[in-house]
Amino acid sequence: MEESLVPLGFRFSPSDEEIVDSFLYPFLVESKPFMSLYNNFIHSCNLFGNNTEPSEIWKKYGGPQLVDTDLYFISKLNKLTPKRMDRRIGNGGTWSETESSKLVHEKVSGNPNPNPIGRKRKFRYENKGSEDHTGWLLDEYSLFDGPKNDYNQRSYDFDFVICRMRKNDRVGIKATNLKRGSQDTEEKKMNTNKKMKKDDQMGSTESSSQQGCSSSPIGGDLVEFDPIDLTIFEENTMADMEQLLGEAWSPSNFENVVSHDVDPIGETQSSQLSNWSQAILNQLLVDV
Repeated sequence: MEESLVPLGFRFSPSDEEIVDSFLYPFLVESKPFMSLYNNFIHSCNLFGNNTEPSEIWKKYGGPQLVDTDLYFISKLNKLTPKRMDRRIGNGGTWSETESSKLVHEKVSGNPNPNPIGRKRKFRYENKGSEDHTGWLLDEYSLFDGPKNDYNQRSYDFDFVICRMRKNDRVGIKATNLKRGSQDTEEKKMNTNKKMKKDDQMGSTESSSQQGCSSSPIGGDLVEFDPIDLTIFEENTMADMEQLLGEAWSPSNFENVVSHDVDPIGETQSSQLSNWSQAILNQLLVDV
């Protein structure tokens, strides 16, 4: 296996000053190529006037495999005039500047007023017809050819810049929140529908139960009672209980039950009647 040139634990994360002073200056002024180690991190790709979408460039140069690291490119400017640049990219997209540029100063120990050595501009990819719309950010670093009388001038002294490209985390967070909100709303709807369906079923069961308890097959209304409550024996003689039992289970009564399309006494009352009859039989056996 070929040994990697990148030291273990190394993370390429240069400061603004290092990008301009340690990379751009040697490359543009001294015409020195990057050290072989840095060729693994600073790629050569023109990001202006390129018809490739930023997401495709990200994939091509290993962006998905990076962890807490951005992609860096040495890119040639597409100049229309000394001050105007063509920043089109992708299929109808463009790099749109998001804020005012800022000066990058040389890093000199003990110097309270370091000289500006370059400029940093910030851009965002915009293309309403693309899924990449607002999803990518670009920091552009340019080098000055020397001290200037007016640093507000926006012209470029060189044709090449170093760009740092990264994903727009805000877009990812927004998309995640929208998806989560949509899922929560859908879940609430499902729970509401389940509750309404359950309430409808309970209402239907209660209505059916009330209709089934309206009358008994032996005529008259059924009086609800506890199947294990034997106080009925205290209120009736055994002769009366025998008569009630015979009337309750006479063949004529069963014919009336069969003639109904729906059991008019309901399952619960039928069970109570059976328990009541069993209790009478038990009591008769005890008396015997």
